[in-house]
Amino acid sequence: MAVRLLFLLFVVILVGFAYISLLNGQHIPFFYSARGQMDVTVAELVILSFSLGAAIVILGTLVKDVTLASKNWKERREKQRKEAARTRVAKAQELFQKGMLDDAAKELERSLSVNPDDREALDLFSSVESERGNSLEAVKALTKLKQLDPSDLSVFFRLAALYRRMNDLDNALSLLKAIEDSEGENPRAWEGLRDIHILRNEMVPAYAMQKKIMKHKGKSATPRDQEFFDALRYEKAAARMAEGKTDDAERRLRDLVRDHPLLCAPYIALSERMRSRGGIQEATDLLLKGYRATRNAVFLIKLEDLGVETENPQSVIGFYTDLLQEVPSDFDANLFMGKFFLRLEMNDEAVEQLLKAESLEPERESVHILLAEAFRRRGRYESACQHYQRAFAYKRRYLIPFRCGECGKATIKWAPRCPDCCAWNSYAIDHGTRDFASPASIR
Repeated sequence: MAVRLLFLLFVVILVGFAYISLLNGQHIPFFYSARGQMDVTVAELVILSFSLGAAIVILGTLVKDVTLASKNWKERREKQRKEAARTRVAKAQELFQKGMLDDAAKELERSLSVNPDDREALDLFSSVESERGNSLEAVKALTKLKQLDPSDLSVFFRLAALYRRMNDLDNALSLLKAIEDSEGENPRAWEGLRDIHILRNEMVPAYAMQKKIMKHKGKSATPRDQEFFDALRYEKAAARMAEGKTDDAERRLRDLVRDHPLLCAPYIALSERMRSRGGIQEATDLLLKGYRATRNAVFLIKLEDLGVETENPQSVIGFYTDLLQEVPSDFDANLFMGKFFLRLEMNDEAVEQLLKAESLEPERESVHILLAEAFRRRGRYESACQHYQRAFAYKRRYLIPFRCGECGKATIKWAPRCPDCCAWNSYAIDHGTRDFASPASIR
């Protein structure tokens, strides 16, 4: 429109100058080179100058209009492409919710090819690729998100979790430390750092992180938080013991026995420390104290081993007798006393004691396998066969297994922490679970 108006104005002025030229016919010399000249009227010279200036203005305006029109076309085109890309993201979201991961990934790839900085598309793409198992692609998308908005800590946490799933603990640790450095107090980052330190078997740094968490939570800390903290207190004490700092380790273990009497590991570690120093009686007292507090049969096994190592089986029989005087209905004490009699080849006493255990828990397969062995040794094969049948699914004979209360992993050797699920204080004796209407023993 501007070009048309300028052109119309040019024509009107040109006509006016042409009319004036007719009225003013005076000629003047016009030199267009050093030697060349021509005679023109003043009006013609003015018209020529105006025409040249007007042509330049019109051409400049025309170029400006064409440039602006081209820019507007490109912007409209880009807007249409981005709108199409946004539509693809919405479609990908629906496909992702339906579980159509491959189709969702294709839609997002097309969208990101148009708009590579679309945060929503990158966020969704990382989720889709993570579900598809393409962890590297998910990492690339989250890294791009982190670069676009370094203040979004949720991206840092997601990226750290993804690295942890990929078993790239160094990068996960680095990201969480970056959050801690930027935020100061961030319990979520501390928990992540603690868990990674535990996975790397770095128990002292893990203890430091849990200590920060407990201090931050204060009175709002849950019993679970406290149990976790006490378990890491034990791990720090064990680390001190391994470093040769035995006095500090012993102090920490005694504090744990006092503060958390249901945790088995401190009793056992402390009793082993006493044994190494020759304090057999103190080690025995600690193991008995541990059993009375926790009723975990690992203490009975440790007490038996201690009695055998010191060649004093009578002491083992003595503390079993004392335990049964305190609690006659203690199944584990009855069972393990009978098992110890078997170990000493005192078969008659073993049968008598195991029958008492069977009367308490007739459904337990562990007592049947031991009774079967006791009857076999006495030549009572019919009774032995019946008890073997009752314990048919029970694979162990003398070494009664422990089982993790968290993941169900069975093992013969007790440990403070399950190596499969990493739960502390989770091992308990597995006696079997088959149910019977009545005891199977032939009296």
